[in-house]
Amino acid sequence: MKSLDRKEKMAKYNGIFNEPPRNVPSDKVVDGPIIGNGDVGVVISGLPERQRLWISKVDFWKAKRIYPNGSPCLLGGMDIQIPALKDTAYHTEQHLHDAKVVSTFRGDSIAVTMTSWVAAEENAVIVELISESQEDISVKVELWVQPGHESETENGQDGDVIWVTRKFTGDDLDWSTEGIVAMRCLGQINNSFELKPGDKTTIVAYVLTNHDVQDYAQASRGRVKLIDESRVDTLHSEHESWWNQFWAKSSVEIGDDLLEKFWYGSHYIMACCSRNKAFAPGLFGNWITTDTPAWAGDYHLNYNYQAPWWGVYSSNHIELSEPYDMPLLEYMSNGRNYSDNYLGCRGIYYDVGIGPKGLPTALSTKKASHTYEHGHLFLGQKSNTALSTVNMIMRYNYTYDLQYARQVAYPFLIEVVNFWEDYLKFEGNRYFIYRDAIHEVPTCEDSHANDDWLQDFEDMNPILSLGLIRTVFKGLLDMSEALGLDSERREKWLHILEHISDFPTYERDGKTIFRLTEQGRDWWPDNTLAIQHIWPAGAIGLDSDPKLLEIAQNTITVLNRWTDYNGFPTIFTAAARVGYDPEIILRELRRQCLEHSYPNLFIFFGGGGIECCSGVPSAINEMLLQSHEDVIRLFPVWPRTTNARFTNLRAVGAFLVSSELMDGNINSITIRSEKGRTCRIINPWVNGSITIMEIDGEQQMEINWELRDNVITFSTEADKCYILSGNQVKVDVSN
Repeated sequence: MKSLDRKEKMAKYNGIFNEPPRNVPSDKVVDGPIIGNGDVGVVISGLPERQRLWISKVDFWKAKRIYPNGSPCLLGGMDIQIPALKDTAYHTEQHLHDAKVVSTFRGDSIAVTMTSWVAAEENAVIVELISESQEDISVKVELWVQPGHESETENGQDGDVIWVTRKFTGDDLDWSTEGIVAMRCLGQINNSFELKPGDKTTIVAYVLTNHDVQDYAQASRGRVKLIDESRVDTLHSEHESWWNQFWAKSSVEIGDDLLEKFWYGSHYIMACCSRNKAFAPGLFGNWITTDTPAWAGDYHLNYNYQAPWWGVYSSNHIELSEPYDMPLLEYMSNGRNYSDNYLGCRGIYYDVGIGPKGLPTALSTKKASHTYEHGHLFLGQKSNTALSTVNMIMRYNYTYDLQYARQVAYPFLIEVVNFWEDYLKFEGNRYFIYRDAIHEVPTCEDSHANDDWLQDFEDMNPILSLGLIRTVFKGLLDMSEALGLDSERREKWLHILEHISDFPTYERDGKTIFRLTEQGRDWWPDNTLAIQHIWPAGAIGLDSDPKLLEIAQNTITVLNRWTDYNGFPTIFTAAARVGYDPEIILRELRRQCLEHSYPNLFIFFGGGGIECCSGVPSAINEMLLQSHEDVIRLFPVWPRTTNARFTNLRAVGAFLVSSELMDGNINSITIRSEKGRTCRIINPWVNGSITIMEIDGEQQMEINWELRDNVITFSTEADKCYILSGNQVKVDVSN
């Protein structure tokens, strides 16, 4: 798609607001229009006559250890008061293609347009006001800072620059956080002015913290002083260039505007909140409007933290996953201590909630927690670090980035495997997992009706951990061989892979389905833990034993949890992974987008925030393209009669794949090889002729290939493109 075509196409995906948001402020997901640059986040609320911009930042944390008093916090904001707009009509559009919010407030004889954006390359918040009225309109801009919560605040003025600061610097904090918002109205003497008909006034705010630069306050005030209209034009050019490049990386067209809207909208949200490599976004991104976000707004490691990125790898937005690893790596020293002191094991053992820079956010003052879990909220679970490796393994498999594997993924995976080597028990002819709760055990409670809850500590062979063991050890073996490391340990790892206990099953509703544990909980009335070994763990796929696939499909049918408080990021993609009826997947996915979304394109179920950003992309991508078993499958779980196409979705092995299904036929396939690995693809032209052309610049050359068991195999070279074509034989999408 050309840039202009893309802009026009994406206009239909804009978030539309015809009334002011109702859920700002919120301790969970906001429902107002949102903008951001991956670090600074802004949500806009209020009536036309008083628009409020809530400004936060992913690194603005109160680093207090006791749950729930340590969390990301609100920095401050800006109010734009235009009394003449009282009782005017409200209309706001959240533009995805250029990450702007355009609001129009119109009355009988007055109209003002307010355009807001956060510069993609700098922490500048830009607001542009244009009047279409016949008379001057009075405007007043006020800067404010969030008070209280054991913080120190200050405000001041330096010429035409006004500023506010907020600081958390107490002795009981692991580290201090200090932030500033400095603002000026370009071309105005102060922050109160007359907006003249046809004129534009630009308001600029600059946001920094002590985590950006040591002298953050002076830097912010100095930078905002230097911004003039020419500099705004430059920022705007850089901003549009960044977003154009972002949207050019991949695309889908599936003949369904609603699902496409949330596919693009989910990537928009992640791009707005996940670009600060030193600080990953918490549960609710960088749109924090209270000092007490739910669940401390931290990094919850029993799926909530990992989930937001599950769609970005296959969508070719690896860059958005850059912040993911840092808090996990920074917590390793804590994890080693916990594993050694509490369980007598090597490796790492993490609590459910952590924060940045090694901050423990899941410490409790409750008596029961100290009795059963040393004052931590492990909640009976041992799987948090193993689940955290899934994203690292996804990134490695999709990119085959050996430098990333050597420096980041492998050192973390080694520590996770060290733990499980010690924690697993080999009895008879298989490995067992003891005392690993499949669901959270509420150890923070001081009293219970009886001691029945203690039995949840005794769960044996929970199904998610059994799946994660397979994923972690296979992933580490692959990296070990690619990097040439720890060859002497591979025999042990293979032994564990070959002898880990089978997935437990039982009968329910007349079907054989997966059991939550081999001994302990068999069923739970909500959540989707019974299928998370499929996705995100990736332990079952279309190449699995047909009986296992049948059990997987049965489990999804019996669960019937298309609508679930915590299940949205998992059930749809799991269903695609095992070949579930695509018509049902698409129908139910559409229903969730209609019934559980806000106009800002957040999908929200109450149990989390940005975690839902993976639900639509990962499910749609897996329906269009699967490759996790090292073979590319095109449109493997897609309705035969529904046309669809995609560009530059990622496949395992560092391949970028583009293809189109039209009237039941796959016309051509384009594959770009990044690392020169052997490519394997299910033959979509059964009994037809096949041609593969290698493209190197302007040169084209037909290459050799092999067909065995209906799999096309051919060698590739790094940074070259390959076009596969065949005759027009009906595509076989049943494989």
